[in-house]
Amino acid sequence: MAIVVITAPPAVEPVALTDARAICRVDQSLEDGWITGLIAAARQRIERELGLCLIATGVSEWRDAWGPTGDRGGLVLARGPLIGVTAVAVADSARNFRTLDPGYYAPMAGSWPPEIGATALSIIQPTARSAGLRIDYTAGFGATADTVPDPLKQAILALVAWSYDHRDSPDPPLSAAGPWLDAWRRVRL
Repeated sequence: MAIVVITAPPAVEPVALTDARAICRVDQSLEDGWITGLIAAARQRIERELGLCLIATGVSEWRDAWGPTGDRGGLVLARGPLIGVTAVAVADSARNFRTLDPGYYAPMAGSWPPEIGATALSIIQPTARSAGLRIDYTAGFGATADTVPDPLKQAILALVAWSYDHRDSPDPPLSAAGPWLDAWRRVRL
């Protein structure tokens, strides 16, 4: 199990306010703040559900050990696609973290599912009882909205429209954006 902390949220949203206003059929700016909040909430919901970061996001992931590994033998990260790894640190039993030399790991940039390649890091295990491996990385499709695949943008717009139309309801069902999300789901057996 991994503990995932967003350390640097995205600088922009993948969907423009004008597009969200159009899908909600709103032509005044009175509800811009609320619609902007709906965009962020829809993005976060999709990211959480699919294990994605749509726009470049700083992530710190804490694990007990080097594992589980993917089919290619690398450590599978919780959020992706992987842009790059900032640091990997291992804790001793006194919870003193030691940052590892980048030569010990091989980030697989752009990989889906996101992985850090199997290298000597796999044998350097933390001796801390829990959360002794920390990986700091950046995940996302890119730094701008134009790098986000169109189906994911459509999914955000569908959730925004549903939320706008059903103001008194709890969270929108992901089925409102289902067809656009299916290709991005990780299959687990």
